[in-house]
Amino acid sequence: MDRTSNRKAGAERRRALGQPDSDPGLNAPGYAAYVDEYFHNDIGGRDILPMADRVIPALTALCFRGAGKATERMVGAALDNGLAPRAILEIFIQSALYSGLPRTEEAITIANKVFAERDITLPDDPPDTRTPEQMDADGARVMEELHGPRQAGGYASPDNPVTFSLYQGAIRHGYGQLWVRPGLDLRQRMIVAIAGFTSASLHDSLRKFAVSALNVGLSKDQVAEAAIHTAPWNGLPIALTGLTVISEALAAADD
Repeated sequence: MDRTSNRKAGAERRRALGQPDSDPGLNAPGYAAYVDEYFHNDIGGRDILPMADRVIPALTALCFRGAGKATERMVGAALDNGLAPRAILEIFIQSALYSGLPRTEEAITIANKVFAERDITLPDDPPDTRTPEQMDADGARVMEELHGPRQAGGYASPDNPVTFSLYQGAIRHGYGQLWVRPGLDLRQRMIVAIAGFTSASLHDSLRKFAVSALNVGLSKDQVAEAAIHTAPWNGLPIALTGLTVISEALAAADD
């Protein structure tokens, strides 16, 4: 397509994400044409991930960024593209591991506002009656499925009493509780993790999870896409640095 067609296609995608031409944030000379052509067409139009998956890294990056207005629009777009309300909340809840509670709770508040406007309600979960030992066993099972023999390296090593004093709880309440919650499957949660580690420049974790993503059904190209689709919402340099880490990790895994 020529550039005019690219800008038109990008503008259609932007509108589909809930941002109309009249948005005051677009009111700068040539700005709307620029973001439509590059961010919404060249990046947003990439289809290596299906659309319902493409909004996962966008929602994750927006949760990290704390951009309320954009988050509200993206929640609406996610619903319009078939992502279930529970899945949207789970993206934000998963992000709490990486971005902290305040950002997650701000995003949950925004999502619930959108849900209320659409008359969407969600039932509470039944009580989790597992024992701590059962949670530990579930956490070990998920870690094995995700990471295999690489699960106990670096900060996850039991031989490091400093890091393991915190990481031991992450096994129980991260892998054994959060990763097994309903609403997202392991593949989708891995997209959240890749997007989250990219957005936060957590390169050691990104290096580990980029390879583990292949164990839950993501292709190498899809792992990269999970980082690429954070770029419009969290900045190109951060995404490009994350992509460098991903490419090096995947190349090393092939050796």
